[in-house]
Amino acid sequence: MTVSSRGKHETLVVLLSIAVVFGILVSVLVIFLWRNHPASLEGGLGLQAAIAFCPAFMLVRVVGGVDDTMLALVITGGTVVTANAALYGGFAALAYWGMTILLPRNKRR
Repeated sequence: MTVSSRGKHETLVVLLSIAVVFGILVSVLVIFLWRNHPASLEGGLGLQAAIAFCPAFMLVRVVGGVDDTMLALVITGGTVVTANAALYGGFAALAYWGMTILLPRNKRR
């Protein structure tokens, strides 16, 4: 009996979905922290932690000094959220690929 393609890729789809949603949540939390408490992310440990969990947050430092219009902030925030979600999804796909290569498969009957 063969395993259907839906069942074969179900784990990957669930893993990618969870990783992308988690990436979105992390980036939204970092952006809200930046908008409500900008002094905590100005430099030092706060900025390093924000960039460690949301590497796309570096874009805020670049664009933030150039223009502070609402449109620029919305575009920057959307870019940070999208980039972080894609990054977390990519890391999850890489981890899934590594696990499928390193771990032996269970043969179902």
